[in-house]
Amino acid sequence: MPPRLLPQEYGFVDTVHRNNAERVWMTGKYMNSLAAMPSMHFGYAFAIGGTLIYHPEIFRTMHFGEGTKSKSWTVIYVWLGIVYPLFILTVIIATANNYWLDTVVAVFVVVLAFLCNKVFLYLLPLEDLCVWCLRLEKPVPTTGDRYNRIRDGVEG
Repeated sequence: MPPRLLPQEYGFVDTVHRNNAERVWMTGKYMNSLAAMPSMHFGYAFAIGGTLIYHPEIFRTMHFGEGTKSKSWTVIYVWLGIVYPLFILTVIIATANNYWLDTVVAVFVVVLAFLCNKVFLYLLPLEDLCVWCLRLEKPVPTTGDRYNRIRDGVEG
C-alpha cells in the first residue's frame, strides 16, 4: 500500500485525493489504489538512467569505426543518468506514493529484465521459423548496422 493511504496519524498526505484532484483513472473497478510494489515509476527512470550512463561508451569497448563521444557529452549523459532517477525517487517519496523498499524492488526488477533479455536471442531461430511458416517478411533492422555501414563507406 502506498504510504499516502495510511491513517492520518502517520503524517503522510494523500496528494492524489487532496482538493478534489481525482481524475477519471483514479476510480473504477480496474484501478488498484493499493498497488505500489514495485515502483515502476522509479524502475522506468532507473532503466533510462542506466541507458544514459551506458550510451557514451563508458562501460563497453569500442568497435571498429565507432567514434568516441566528447568528454562534455559523456559528462552530460552520466549526469542525466544519475540525476533523472534521483529526481523521480525524490518525487515519489516526497509525495508519499512509494516506500523506499518499492524502489529497491524496482531496481531488482529492471536488472532481472536486463539479464533475462539474453533469452530472446536464443528465440530468434523460432521467430524466423514462425515468420517463414506464416509466409511473412521480417523487417530489416535499420539502426543496428549503422557503424558497419559507416566503416564500409556507405553512409556518411
